[in-house]
Formats: sequence, C-alpha cells, structure tokens
Amino acid sequence: MNTFIRQHCAALLALTVIFVAPATVSAQHDPNRPPDPVYDNQGHTEHKIVHRLAPEINMRSPFSNQAPPLMNKAPAAGNTIASSSLITYHGGPIMPSVSKVVLIWYGSWNQNNGTDTPTGQSIIRDAIYGLSTNNATNNYSGITTGYSSQLGKYIQSDGSYAGQASSAIIEEYVQPASSTYGGNLLTDSNVFKLVTAAAKIKGADLNAIYFVLSSSDIGESSGFLTKYCGWHSYGTINTVPVKFGFIGNPSRKLSACAVQSISPNGNPGVDAMISVLAHELVETVTDPLLNAWYNGSLSENSDMCAWTFGSRLNTTSSGAYWNVNLPAAIGSGGGSRNYLLQRQLAASDSKCYINATGAVQ
Repeated sequence: MNTFIRQHCAALLALTVIFVAPATVSAQHDPNRPPDPVYDNQGHTEHKIVHRLAPEINMRSPFSNQAPPLMNKAPAAGNTIASSSLITYHGGPIMPSVSKVVLIWYGSWNQNNGTDTPTGQSIIRDAIYGLSTNNATNNYSGITTGYSSQLGKYIQSDGSYAGQASSAIIEEYVQPASSTYGGNLLTDSNVFKLVTAAAKIKGADLNAIYFVLSSSDIGESSGFLTKYCGWHSYGTINTVPVKFGFIGNPSRKLSACAVQSISPNGNPGVDAMISVLAHELVETVTDPLLNAWYNGSLSENSDMCAWTFGSRLNTTSSGAYWNVNLPAAIGSGGGSRNYLLQRQLAASDSKCYINATGAVQ
C-alpha cells in the first residue's frame, strides 16, 4: 500500500487510515525519492493534496429562492489558538528556494467573459511576484519562510529551510484545449502530461513549481468544483522529481471556491484562483513530495488554516474584502495589489497568521 496517499477533503479524512502502511514499509523508501503517483484507469490519482471546497454558507445569492436569503458574509477570521494536532516534520525534503514558477495556461485565456482574459492573467502574475517578496509591512510570505524568527522555519534534515514561497521568475506556456490532453475535461494524468510537455522544453527543473491554470470552461474529472478547488503533487520527468499542481478558474460555480462574489481586483474567478494558488505554493515548498511537513490528521500547513482570513479585513470601494497587499510585478508598472488570501500556519506554534510582521492573526 502507498504510504503517501493523502487527500484532505473532510469527507475523506475518516478513510485515510486505510492508506497508512506500517513504518517498516515506509522505511524502505528514500524520502528524497518516494514512489511516483499511480494513476487509475480513469487517469486519476489519490497521490495528491487537495484544497477543499469553500464553506458554502458564506455565499448565497440574495435572489435565491431559499429562505431566508443571505447576503455575502464577512470572511471568517478563524481562531487564534494552536491546532489540536500540531504540525511536525516527517523526514522528507522541503524546497529551500524556488527557481521559477511555470504557468501552463490551458484552455482559452483570451475570452470576452470578464475573467478568462489577458488582464486576469496579469493579476495572477502580479500575485506570484508579490508572494516571492518579504515585505516588512505586510509580510504574508514570511509566515512560511521564517522571515519572522517568532514564527519559526520549515526545515529539513540538513537544517535547510523554506526560504521562498514563490519566485519572481515566471515562465509561461499556452495550450488551447486539445484532445491530446482531454479537450475540455482534464484528468489528473492529463495535468501531468501538460507539465511533462512544458518541462521538456527547457529541461525539468528540480527547484521549479509548475502549475496548470485552466480557463473557466475547462473541467477536471477527479473533482474540480465538486470535491476540491486545486491540488498539488509531484512526478518524475527525466529522473527529476518535478513539483506541480492544478488550479482552475471557478467562475462557473464561484461559491465552491470563493467566499465573496465580488473581489478586490474586479475578477472574482481569478481572485479566487489566487487564494488557492497561495495555498498551494506554500504547501508545495513545505511538503513537495508529500512526506515532509504535516500534522497527525495528515493535513499540510495551508490546510490547517483553510478558509480563514484573519483579524484585519479591509474593503474596497466596491465592498470587496481584502487582507493582504503585495507589490506588483515591474512589468505591470509597479505599485501593488490587494488580495483576499487564506491564512498560513507558523511552524513554531501551529497557529494561523495573516502577517509575519507583528505576527498578526
């Protein structure tokens, strides 16, 4: 049985015990090169960590025929106590640095639907750039990177620690929907196939993170919008263990992966993707091969803070909530953008924070 199979949909947690192999079996594996994911005959794998769906109570249309109709609620702040199951280190590698983030734009990102657009792509690029910085004023990334000594570091056996949550270097590929990859309905194996095709162009990069970002007309048959909002995993390409993930634009069922129907950057689908993207980046650098940092419930650090947004919510003139301000990429003209991001977990105390500076919860 596979030691490393972990999915974090709440409904599946009770079943995870069936996947845990005896310690004597796991000891046979090199933690730096665990077995690759296995895909079933539908192209799906359970060897991935998923971002669970948003709490649906947080968004209901005021025009719904359900009584009483609810307007958008303020995003949940979340508690300030330590998790009852502390996050601990399990011997696998972390990512001390991220050489680049590779974006594979799948589907059509040049539509006139207000979300799958070049502007939407720019918002995502800015977020990736902003997440690569340690900003002394609003240091979201520092929660993970150890920028604040108070919050600790995600280390590995040799003492190295996660020093980045993202990268300012972004490499991009465009792939229209194609029957080669499943057309408008990807499978998990199709996602890895897309990553493999991109990685072979310049050579698979051990220190890169690859993301397939699908437009809103693309599905993922293992459960996008019904079981999860995104996921991350790894796989070997030309002997290199490549870290990768999938995040789709949830606009066609926004309430599954967002807690507000308006957003700080005027693109609710893309802003929802960015919240999931931050979550997956942090999980990837702290648990890239699914055998490093997680807790006794088999949850990674971002999972332990999922769908909580902290004590310092702000609103835009349109009424959209935001809690993190990050610098934008130079190519976007500089400046900064506001985002509504889920909190992250500190290694030192298993508590959730939104800012490493001042340790704001």
